[in-house]
Amino acid sequence: MKTRRTLCRASRAPVALLMMNLVLAACGGGSGGGGFTGFAVAPAPAPQGQPTPTPTPTPEDTAPSITTQPSDTTVGQGVPATLKVQAAHATAYQWQRSVDSGANWADLAGATGDSFTTAANQLADSGQQLRVRVTGSDGSVTSHAATLTVKPWVANVLATTGVSYSHPYQLVLDASGANLYVAMGGNGSVYRIDTASGSGAEVTPGSTMNTPYGLALAADGTLYVSDQHRINKIAPNATTYSTWVGSSTSGYADSPATAMFNSPASIALDGAGNLFVADLENKRVRKVASDGTTSTLAGDGTQAYLDGVGTAAQFARPQGLAISRDGRTLYDTDTDSLCLRKIDVASATVSTLLGDCTNGGVVDGTAATPAKLGFSYGVTVDANDNVFLTHAWDGVARVVTPAGEISTLRDSTGAALAFNFPIGVAVASDGSVYVGASNGNQIFKLTLAP
Repeated sequence: MKTRRTLCRASRAPVALLMMNLVLAACGGGSGGGGFTGFAVAPAPAPQGQPTPTPTPTPEDTAPSITTQPSDTTVGQGVPATLKVQAAHATAYQWQRSVDSGANWADLAGATGDSFTTAANQLADSGQQLRVRVTGSDGSVTSHAATLTVKPWVANVLATTGVSYSHPYQLVLDASGANLYVAMGGNGSVYRIDTASGSGAEVTPGSTMNTPYGLALAADGTLYVSDQHRINKIAPNATTYSTWVGSSTSGYADSPATAMFNSPASIALDGAGNLFVADLENKRVRKVASDGTTSTLAGDGTQAYLDGVGTAAQFARPQGLAISRDGRTLYDTDTDSLCLRKIDVASATVSTLLGDCTNGGVVDGTAATPAKLGFSYGVTVDANDNVFLTHAWDGVARVVTPAGEISTLRDSTGAALAFNFPIGVAVASDGSVYVGASNGNQIFKLTLAP
């Protein structure tokens, strides 16, 4: 028995060894090359793992960084400049100015946003630098310095052909700035002038008006013209005009009666097709809806100066009229009151923006300074809501910033640009300014000095 038990154990040993080799071969184990390839064995299931923990942010991950630096900026004298920055992980901004080429920097009071708009820039401001300090929860970073360049204005006569000049009144540009429309009050014509070549032609040849004064151009090319006691309309590409509202007879009447006007002057069009009219001798600002329905927006017909709402307000002689780019505000050169008025369109609230409305003059500054205005005639608004206006009797053009600071446009010597009774004014998208000298029978193009 004892011997048999030993033999059995001995016979089992090679079997156990074979099984071990099979397992090792299947697992890639065992001795070197040429071994038994073994059988495929399913991999053991991965252990139930825990979610990979999110690494704790390091200060570098949340530190503020500037993604878009402020750019060098060039503006015309009297015009504000706007600088912008884009930053990641920013919680606060502080703009700074240097007037000594970056040797010293001073914080600008109230300049704590991702953009900063300067006051009206004068020639002496040219060369100063601006930068912004961006702060986040994990530190701060300072932007590159942007250099401000302020250039004087140069006025050149727009050399035109095919135009018979006789008291140019209001001007209006198309959206591209390629075509300038001029109401030539002295000869009853409206001209379209190519601003590049200077060549012009009558819009309605052989079909003259009485005294065209105001112009407004719709996006579809429809041209509106104030003419004596009516508003005319010229369809896109048409060569004739038709009376839209009003007639050849002066008067005052709103819808549903037949609308009547008394020497309407400047007109302004909003994006919804509403036409606003400076009804000069009625001492009112009127509104003509796109369907021709006419109403009074502000003024009670009394020639006086009084702020108020709707017909509780009074105008001395509303002559120039322009609308802000968002259509919310009308600007009125209330000529005989020697001030610039504004009207909130939604509420019909009339207020005074600049001028004391009693003592005129050409004094730059703000309402608090106080700035003074002469007899203002033309007015327009540029793409940045700067308001340009003309003083006919003083022979100058001026610009008012959105913050309410007025400056007279000047040349490289610092002298005010002079025009012979300027009325019409228009601003192109590239910043060029056109001024019509009514008594001089010229149109000037104002650009920045090289």
